[in-house]
Amino acid sequence: MSYVEISKLNKYFGPNHVVKDVSLKIEKGEFISLLGPSGCGKTTVLRMLAGFELPSSGQIKVEGVDMTSVATAKRGIGMVFQAYALFPNMTVADNVAFGLKVAGKLTSEIKSRVEEMLTLIKLPHLGSRYPFQLSGGQQQRVALARALANQPRILLLDEPLSALDAKIRVSLREEIRDVQRALGITTVFVTHDQEEALSMSDRVVVMNEGSVEQLGTPLEIYNQPRTRFVASFVGTLTIMKATIVDPAARTLTIGDQPVTSKLSPYGKAGDEVSVALRPEAISLGKAKPSANTLNATVTDTNFLGSIVRVKMQCGSQNISLDMFNQTTSKPPIVGSTVKINFDQNDLVLLAS
Repeated sequence: MSYVEISKLNKYFGPNHVVKDVSLKIEKGEFISLLGPSGCGKTTVLRMLAGFELPSSGQIKVEGVDMTSVATAKRGIGMVFQAYALFPNMTVADNVAFGLKVAGKLTSEIKSRVEEMLTLIKLPHLGSRYPFQLSGGQQQRVALARALANQPRILLLDEPLSALDAKIRVSLREEIRDVQRALGITTVFVTHDQEEALSMSDRVVVMNEGSVEQLGTPLEIYNQPRTRFVASFVGTLTIMKATIVDPAARTLTIGDQPVTSKLSPYGKAGDEVSVALRPEAISLGKAKPSANTLNATVTDTNFLGSIVRVKMQCGSQNISLDMFNQTTSKPPIVGSTVKINFDQNDLVLLAS
C-alpha cells in the first residue's frame, strides 16, 4: 500500500473539466513534482490533496484512510504558497510558531521547535525580524519553516520559487531538497519550470489539459518521453517526421536518408511516424560504425554561453545540435553542408 493514493480524481468548474481521471501513488518520503503549463490542472490536484477543493469524483487516501472529504485542518498537511503569505505584524519567530500556538502546544515546546526550524532553514539569527526586513528568498524559507513546524505528514509546495530571481531560485531549490531529505517528509511540488522538476524530484508527473501525460523518474521523462507533448515540453528537442522502411529491422528514413532506431517502430512499411532527438545527442565529425549519419545544411548558429546551438536542415526537416563553446573549435559556417551523427539509442520514437 502506497503512502498517498489518488484514484480517478476529477474536477469540474461548471462545464469545464479541469482534472481528468488523475491517479497517482506516492510513497512515504518521496518527492513528487507535478509539472505542466499554466491551466493544465496541476494546482487543482494539489488543492484537492490539501482539502481546499472537493473533487467532483474520485478518492484520496493517506496511509490507507479515505481523506477525500476530511477538513484541511485534520489532514496533517503543511502548505507553502507562491506568495509568502507571512503575517506582516508578526516576527519571524512568531510566524513559525503560529501553527504550534493554534495547536495548543506548551510554551517551552514552541520555543524549542521554533529554534529547531530556524536552524534548519539557516536563519537562527533572524527570529526577531519582521517579514518586510527579509529578502524574498528568506521570506520563503520562513514560510517553509512555518509549514514544517507542526510536523505534517505531507508537505505541499505550490510554485514557491516562481516569484524569486534566477540565482535565488537555484539556491533555494537546493535548500528545499536538503530539508526534505533530512526530514524524510512526503512532498508534492507544483511547478511549470522543467529544470526545477528534473533537479528536485524522485519522480515527475507531466500534466497536460487536466490529464497525466507521463509519470517517471527525471531521467525517464527526459530521455524517454512517450508523447509528443512530453518531448516538446521537457527540454529542448527536435521533433521530426520519419518514414518506416522495415519495422522488423528497425529502419526508417529522415529526409530520404536511412536511420536505425533501438526499438521497432509501430506501424508498417511506408507509414509516417514522429521521432525526436535531443540537441546534445547529435555530434559532428567522425562517427562510430553503429551510429546513424545524416547530411545536413547549416541554417543558423546561436551563441548561448557555454554552448553554441547549430540549426540545420535535412531535406524538409529542421534539426538542432548543441556543441560546447570552445576556443579551439568554431561552429560550422551558415550555408555549409555537414555530416551529423547520433546513436540509435538516442532516436526517440513518439507514441503520438
